[in-house]
Amino acid sequence: MKINLNFLIQEVFKTIAFGFILFFVAYISLNLFISINVYYLFLIAILLSIINTISSVYEKEKTRKITRYLSEFSQILLWFSLMYLILSVAIYLLNLIVKIPINHLIIIYSLIIPIITIYGYIKGHKIKIKEHDLFIKNLKEEISIIHFSDVHIGSIRGEKLLKDIVSKINSTDAEIAILSGDLADGSTPIKPDDFSPLKDSKIPIIFTPGNHDYYLGLENVIKAAENANLKVLFNDKIEFKGLSIHGFFVSSILKPGVSIENSNDFSMINSDDVNIVINHFPVFWNEFRSMGVDIQLSGHTHGGQFYPIRFLIRVMFRYVRGIFKEDNKYLVVSDGVGTYQAPIRWGTDSEILLLRLKKILE
Repeated sequence: MKINLNFLIQEVFKTIAFGFILFFVAYISLNLFISINVYYLFLIAILLSIINTISSVYEKEKTRKITRYLSEFSQILLWFSLMYLILSVAIYLLNLIVKIPINHLIIIYSLIIPIITIYGYIKGHKIKIKEHDLFIKNLKEEISIIHFSDVHIGSIRGEKLLKDIVSKINSTDAEIAILSGDLADGSTPIKPDDFSPLKDSKIPIIFTPGNHDYYLGLENVIKAAENANLKVLFNDKIEFKGLSIHGFFVSSILKPGVSIENSNDFSMINSDDVNIVINHFPVFWNEFRSMGVDIQLSGHTHGGQFYPIRFLIRVMFRYVRGIFKEDNKYLVVSDGVGTYQAPIRWGTDSEILLLRLKKILE
């Protein structure tokens, strides 16, 4: 098995960080109640972090049932540890103000994080369909479209998620579905038939790649998508029932002095058309609006996926989740239907958006 040196360095760093977090959290939490052997605790933390690294390294080469289970276990354990770290800090600060009885601490540590974890795991695997009306100028005929994003098929999420997505799509009256990036997770190589459950969709699915689709080979992702009868739209457009649908991959970071408004890549956008732009990142909405784009469909943020990331993500992106409207033009940022790393949601939904495009009544 050939391993990229940069990847190996990253995994070694992650092993050290993972082990430190596990050790630190376990030491703080357990030391509140019992006397613990630091040496044994350190060995357990290192062992668990090595398991995480081994599963990650082998998944990058080829997915296996055992490494998939270990990957999911490791990500949930890491999430669990981070939540206990936050809880421990909160309790420490609270204890500076008012002394919390030991029996109350035992209840808090025994119940709060496990309950949130179980709730978040269930929520992360339950897809919701959310309907929205979008009123569009010059719309030739009213049409319903599906928008979903961030499926993240890889080491943790797979065939079952795709079947659930198709079941939800087929339960609607939508006429076309649009996937705005990150069909793959980038945690394991994509094989030609990995997206095959999507063949059962009763309506066409358009797919424009996102950043995770590049990580272990965009060519493999595109091939698997086409094998599943998806229409891959990449710096191109198609016409569908009076809609001009454009697919781009415009990063949130451009080189200094580069403007998307001056790029020839977007010359295909005719401001007289009803234009839908698919761009994985929820950026450049103002620029796309000025080009005559009526709807921009994006994802990437997962809405933050869970607390406290829901608060932190707003530092990185202006438009994090939901539907934004200005001058009868829309930016739709999906929370995503899959999950990244830990398959847990807390404060967000695994969502599929049913967008009903309607004429503006004059």
